[in-house]
Amino acid sequence: MVNPTDYASSDDLQRYNVSHLIDEFADDLIKMSGKCMDIGCGPGDVTKNFLLPSLDPNAVIIGTDVSQSMIEYANMTYSDEQRLGFEVLDIQTKNLPEKYVSEFDHIFSFHTLHWCKNIRQAFENIYRMLRPGGTMLTLFVASHDTFNVFELMAQDIHFASYMEDVKRCISPYFYSKNPRKEVKESLKNIGFEVSHCSHREATFSAKDSNKFLSGIMSISAFLDKMPHNLAKEFKDNYAREYMKRKIKYTSICNNQEQTFVLDVYKVLIVYARKVI
Repeated sequence: MVNPTDYASSDDLQRYNVSHLIDEFADDLIKMSGKCMDIGCGPGDVTKNFLLPSLDPNAVIIGTDVSQSMIEYANMTYSDEQRLGFEVLDIQTKNLPEKYVSEFDHIFSFHTLHWCKNIRQAFENIYRMLRPGGTMLTLFVASHDTFNVFELMAQDIHFASYMEDVKRCISPYFYSKNPRKEVKESLKNIGFEVSHCSHREATFSAKDSNKFLSGIMSISAFLDKMPHNLAKEFKDNYAREYMKRKIKYTSICNNQEQTFVLDVYKVLIVYARKVI
């Protein structure tokens, strides 16, 4: 079970990336009005505090997430009657509710689509939900040490039986030799006009590596299946293997030496339009 409170308190990386993406596309975002959707909104903090203020004041947003607990938390904490509400939706569904079809002017998704086993279905659903001329802006992870460590842990005899569906937790473009080309071709085949598609390196520095690791653990479905003692062992082993792959450095802040952990990974950013 995903813990919304834990996730909301440890999503520094997500907030950092979304704030930079919003700055990059600020001139487009401020002109966006009408009905919008934020796919994979999680606890709703990024939707409320970053996305909503970046849009035209007349824009309204429905945040959606596959997790019932996330949506309950988001509605309780961030919804308002005028501009923001939250609903449960699996973006990979093959039975998209009719109430969403051709209903949205703009659709966003940040740090979510890499969890989709069937990302083609997700893109097709986004296309169906957009009105003609509607846009999609999304950022998702192509490669990250998280995926490498999940694969490694799944080979451990202690955890293997609990991680048979480990592929669900690895980006669909993790093994791709040319993720940008694959994404672009897939979107064009669906009917999108791709205005921007980039595959780029991203970095994030954190003082508290435990906070980031807590964020990973808060969305790890494997832990729910494990006995308590084994789950603790999984967390400890994961943290050790993950930190082996990180770069540590020291810096002087306010006359005090502090240690930071540098995270280097790759993301895909797409800005596309439904032309029909």
